[in-house]
Amino acid sequence: MEQRRRLLPRQFTDWQGKYMTEDDLDHRWRDCRIVDVSTSGAGVELSDATETDSPGLRIILAVHIAGVIRYSESVRNTKRAGIQFVNLTNAERIYIESLENLGASW
Repeated sequence: MEQRRRLLPRQFTDWQGKYMTEDDLDHRWRDCRIVDVSTSGAGVELSDATETDSPGLRIILAVHIAGVIRYSESVRNTKRAGIQFVNLTNAERIYIESLENLGASW
């Protein structure tokens, strides 16, 4: 059996989220659980997965992290808000800190 090696170490998590496949014509969000994460990827348990949810299929992943609006202003035709995370788990805090330390950007 071939041993897989990760380019970047993953942080174990237990985050709830939602995912949608890009080819879903109904744009239906389904539940998932993020079990580990790194700056390059994640291990995800997909609820209601189908046979078409296979390697190569692109998905959109939304992670639920709670926050409180601490600042807001109107900018053009939209509202810009600054939030403070609340009730972060230790894994969420460590992951966010690791992104800061790496200077990660999207």
